[in-house]
Amino acid sequence: MDPIVDRLEWEHRARRRGLPTEAAQVVGRVTAAARADQARRTELFEELVAHFEDGLAAGEPLAALVAEFGDPDTTTTLIAAVDGIASPVPAAPPRRIGLEPAMLLRELRLAFRRLTGNLGFAALAAAALAFGIGAMTSAFSLINTMVLRPWPIADVDRVYDIFERQGSQTQPLSNPDLEDLARGTTGVFSSVAGVRYAGAQWGERDAGPTTPVSVALVTGGYFDLIGIRPALGRWIGPGDDLAPGGHPVVVLGHRFWLRSLRGDSAAIGGTVRLNGRPYTIIGVAGPEYRGNVRAIMPDLIAPMAMINVLSPNEDDLLRSRDMHGLMGKARLRAGVTLAAAEVAVGQVATDLERGPWKGRDAGFRLVPTRDTILYPDADPFIRRLAGALLGVVGLLLLVICANLAGFLLARGVDRRREIAVQRALGATRARVVAPLVLESLVLAAVGGLGGVAIAMGLGSLLADLAVALPIPIVLDATPDWRVVVFAFGVSAVVGVTFGLVPALHSTAADVSGTLRDESAGGGGRRGQRLRRGLVIAQVGVSLLLVVGTASLAAGARTLGTIDPGFGRDPTAVLAVAFPVTRYPVEQRVSAIREAAARLATVPGVEHVGVIDNIPLNAMNTQTVGVRNPEDTAAENRGLLDVDRAAIDSGYFRAAGIGLVDGRDFLATDGPGLPVVIIDETLAKRFWPGQRAVGRRILTPEPAEVVGVVRTIKVRSLTEPPRPMVYFPLATRRPASLWFLARTSGNPEPVTAAALAALKALDPELVPTTAATMTRHLATTTLPVRIGATVLSALAVVAMALAIIGLAGTVRYAVAQRRREVGIRMALGATGPAVVRLLA
Repeated sequence: MDPIVDRLEWEHRARRRGLPTEAAQVVGRVTAAARADQARRTELFEELVAHFEDGLAAGEPLAALVAEFGDPDTTTTLIAAVDGIASPVPAAPPRRIGLEPAMLLRELRLAFRRLTGNLGFAALAAAALAFGIGAMTSAFSLINTMVLRPWPIADVDRVYDIFERQGSQTQPLSNPDLEDLARGTTGVFSSVAGVRYAGAQWGERDAGPTTPVSVALVTGGYFDLIGIRPALGRWIGPGDDLAPGGHPVVVLGHRFWLRSLRGDSAAIGGTVRLNGRPYTIIGVAGPEYRGNVRAIMPDLIAPMAMINVLSPNEDDLLRSRDMHGLMGKARLRAGVTLAAAEVAVGQVATDLERGPWKGRDAGFRLVPTRDTILYPDADPFIRRLAGALLGVVGLLLLVICANLAGFLLARGVDRRREIAVQRALGATRARVVAPLVLESLVLAAVGGLGGVAIAMGLGSLLADLAVALPIPIVLDATPDWRVVVFAFGVSAVVGVTFGLVPALHSTAADVSGTLRDESAGGGGRRGQRLRRGLVIAQVGVSLLLVVGTASLAAGARTLGTIDPGFGRDPTAVLAVAFPVTRYPVEQRVSAIREAAARLATVPGVEHVGVIDNIPLNAMNTQTVGVRNPEDTAAENRGLLDVDRAAIDSGYFRAAGIGLVDGRDFLATDGPGLPVVIIDETLAKRFWPGQRAVGRRILTPEPAEVVGVVRTIKVRSLTEPPRPMVYFPLATRRPASLWFLARTSGNPEPVTAAALAALKALDPELVPTTAATMTRHLATTTLPVRIGATVLSALAVVAMALAIIGLAGTVRYAVAQRRREVGIRMALGATGPAVVRLLA
């Protein structure tokens, strides 16, 4: 090409970039004079344009900027820099160039242009950052959901959760306990309220297919206590919680309203059908209301007065003290201290010990609501797990930072000549470092966006996770503003801190040496130590995560190997509610037996059993006071609070619980023949070293012990042996119960067939759970398994990032020795020999 035409072409391109004519002429002259390929001259052109743009943005006169190129030495140096000609670089006077808004925008555009000019590097670095930041953000989102997210309760510091204490353990309250507390603590609490959870079948607004939903049943003063407003309509109020079964009204959960009714505001005043009965919609909860348990959002909210309709049972859940499932809350009056409240609560417990609690080692426990996660016995473990996750997140951050530093070090090798040209133009080291750090910030920001997207996707998956609990629940772990701030805060820290180190390292090279030799100026031993340190840090942290994860996974496996004492054989599990309007008490037992007989005909079913409350049911605890009438010691005259269940004659065989002594229940055992079966723990406590069969216990009515069975895990897999007493199903006649169908093979298809058999028997039956025993038992280890899964995922991410970082570091090292490799190959070295040398 004609040199004059070439110069005019470059000059025209500079004018199109907005440079004044004098500056464009200089850029065209210098660029055209360079004897190099098109890529090198384009690089020089960009640097010259940036030089003038920076100076003009900083307010320097155009004449002064142009005059800098009047010096032949400077022009020669620039041309030599591109041509690769060895020539000394004169010291140019430094200029102070600030980061005005216009210049910052220009630098951002230039950073994007440089990154898009090397899409391979940018895509790999951004993907690695998104991968790591997404994993970190997902872990932090889970921690935020379970521990950090504040309760949406007005003046939450004065609100306390109330639990019943049994010895060293805690459990939810019964409704009568809450009512006694409310009456006895009016001087210290301005309000006392409670909530229970239940499962139900929702049938759209009028009729049609049913789907399982979770329902929070609240006492009338619950929403006045927490002090938040609904999104539409009104909350459940005291007037809705009066006559038992007489107030069929519901408030829709916000997520349920959006998902199932598509956010239709006309739903207020309409009806939904729950368990076949219409309920009037009176309100919609706001998005801030997330239930009474962290991470678990109810679909619907109903008055506590409807509990016996939604969860029919022979025991009146409003009146029975043995049905523990209510989570209490209380608000301190102004000026009242916690110490005064504990005294008042203790007095109520003392009064109960003289009456309904006589002989029990029981009391109440107040826990600040802001500190409650699930319940006091589980919260310490959850906090330890959250702390472990935070530690892992911190270690993963180190891997991400070292990873990015390795990428940028390798990138710096490719840009040494570009940086040397900038320094030759007179740019200070700070002026050269600033765009490099800005590029790393752009990379980190892109990675942060990708990380947030990954975290939101994982949060949505977790939100739709179906957990095999007695009621359908929604785990709300979607990221909120704290998670987004965390993600971009991490991105900023990674971008600035570990973008600065490689930038300083890249600008520390000798300018003259870099211009003379493309492979010089790599940082020498100092650079090698930095690279090796990054590799060691990444590999070391990754191995630490792998070891920690393996330890937790081993603990989870150990917990999973604990024998619960039942359910070892493949078993289908169905929880079913018999509508009380169709099945009155006198007909219920025969209907249950007919349903069990129908299930026994399902192919693959070997044994069928029925129980009113399956063991390891985290949502409900049933107890009864018992006493040994033969024990006349004063300290043993009170009632011992033990777990209890009502079963049919096939339950022990279906559940795989061994009979140690005596007999199983018979079809003739019922109200007229008061008999019970106890476990080995209760037998040893009442009659150590003696036979329990044929003895009598008070429950509190007298009953004969006709059998002794193995002790099982009732409330948790890690509990010590607990006493348990079983009653014949005919003496309790519950309306909600569990069918266990022991199978000869895979229980999954049998579960579906058993559910279909029950619906064929009566379409009005309400199945609230249809699962396998394996899934039911898995709920007891859910927190540990979640922790092990999250930690395992983070460890895999760390190892993957370490591998990627190691690849970047190796690339850096190879780039540093490019000239050496060329010389060795020229002297006859073979490819494998060079690979062995570099490896």
